[in-house]
Amino acid sequence: MAWGFAPPAIAERAAGPRTAIDLGALPGGQSSAADLNDNGVVVGRSTTAGSTGVHAVRWSRSARITDLGQVDGLDTYALGVNRRGTAFGVAEHCSDPPIDYCSLRWSPDGVLSRLPALSPGAESYPEAMNDSDVVVGYAGGAPDGRRHPVRWTASGQVVRLPEPPGAVNGVATGISNQGLVVGWAEFPGVGVRALLWDRDGNVIELPLAPDQSLSAALGVTEDGLVVGMVNRAGYHAARWQYRDHGVRHPVVLDADSYLYGMSRSGIAVAPGLRWDRSGRVTELDRLHDIGSALPAAVNDAGIVVGVSGPADGTATPVWWDREGTPHELPDHTRSPAVFVRAVNEAGAMVGQARFPGGQHAALWR
Repeated sequence: MAWGFAPPAIAERAAGPRTAIDLGALPGGQSSAADLNDNGVVVGRSTTAGSTGVHAVRWSRSARITDLGQVDGLDTYALGVNRRGTAFGVAEHCSDPPIDYCSLRWSPDGVLSRLPALSPGAESYPEAMNDSDVVVGYAGGAPDGRRHPVRWTASGQVVRLPEPPGAVNGVATGISNQGLVVGWAEFPGVGVRALLWDRDGNVIELPLAPDQSLSAALGVTEDGLVVGMVNRAGYHAARWQYRDHGVRHPVVLDADSYLYGMSRSGIAVAPGLRWDRSGRVTELDRLHDIGSALPAAVNDAGIVVGVSGPADGTATPVWWDREGTPHELPDHTRSPAVFVRAVNEAGAMVGQARFPGGQHAALWR
């Protein structure tokens, strides 16, 4: 992810009705989209005719699909794409024993790089990538047998990130273009605590307020705003401000608010809520009288995408405008096979929908 502010014109283009565009799939298969960048490049996955094997795929801005391939016959999934068009993802069941994941990265022209764990045959998983193609996540294979937070350089080298004394099973979850990294680690007998690694790779444990017991950091902006969660008689969205001289104590959202996503500038979304940088909370209205409002992603214009409806598999894919009003996305099947996952700064949205040709990746714009 690359953090920055969106120009006002983006918010204007984000309004209005939507048209669902069928992005297609590999021949005879089904597909879904996971992410898109501001240039209209979409990534996701697809099957092929007569096969349950999954291939990572990329769609160009003209909706041409490219098969990014499998790894040693194993299923692959593209999880995200940066502004350059570099994608990252995983191969499934590739570690030893074959029950976990291996990390992958594809260049804008589709060249695959396998991102190593801390030792051969160990698992790893990527969580985020910046515009310099630096990926962060976790990897196994250290002598202690634990999972550790790691950074993969643009050249593909794995770097274990330092952890505070006593920390185990850490993960790096977000990275800025300036090289700030955030995540969390477990502390036996204490619980999970949010961490930040500065541009020099030094680890900082993010402070807690007196009445908070646990914390986790999920993303960081270019100006050092860290967004995550704390536990205070329930989980609440929280944010810390990092400066070179230290980190402020967290500002916590009062409402029970398990964090679901954040924008490049630090706008956060939780079930039924959007929380902007100024501290203003907007309620995300439900589409119907029953059910919930569950966001999946938000852009810097405050446009939120997700689903609204009952928890019985019939929720409707929607987008919420800046006032928190929900708008149904075209597709009236109300099926678990229909969902929206991501929104870019121009307001284009991707996910999956039913089309005459089958269940395919969808682009709404």
